[in-house]
Amino acid sequence: MDAFERLYFDMQPRMFAFSRKFIEDREVARDIIQEIFFEFWENRLVTDIKTSVNAYLFKVLHNKCLNHIRDSKVRGRYVSYVDIKLREAELLFFDEDQESYKSIFLKEIEEILNASIENLPEGCREVFILSRNQGLSNKEIADQLNISVRTVENQIYRALKILKTNLKDYLYFISLFVKF
Repeated sequence: MDAFERLYFDMQPRMFAFSRKFIEDREVARDIIQEIFFEFWENRLVTDIKTSVNAYLFKVLHNKCLNHIRDSKVRGRYVSYVDIKLREAELLFFDEDQESYKSIFLKEIEEILNASIENLPEGCREVFILSRNQGLSNKEIADQLNISVRTVENQIYRALKILKTNLKDYLYFISLFVKF
């Protein structure tokens, strides 16, 4: 057994007990410890430890546990907020008295999508519009633009990737109304 394995088997139970004071989920606590040891191993040649290895590992564990708690709280608040907004939107969408809301909502989504398409790089935008708006096949686009089918495929993939990133906050709503 090498020194790293001995360190892991010696420290892991104590680190696990320490992490469980902060983290309720046993698997999450184990994952955090695994991550610490992985990063410690990956950075072993460049890590400058001013204290003992034990003190260093416990300090990293403490920080990772606090980060996990903070991230969980932020994620929980965001998920709750988004969940409420999605439910409100769904209820309003299917409410017969909300016709004007639907048209405003659809118009806003359409404007956001069109603005994102307009911001695509020129060649990428051109291929995407020919494919999605005009319904041309990849072969037809390639022939019309005098490019290869593979280039068309790459440009469509690139456009979808950019749009997905740019519209990540609206994808759920867009999926209700628009077919890609």
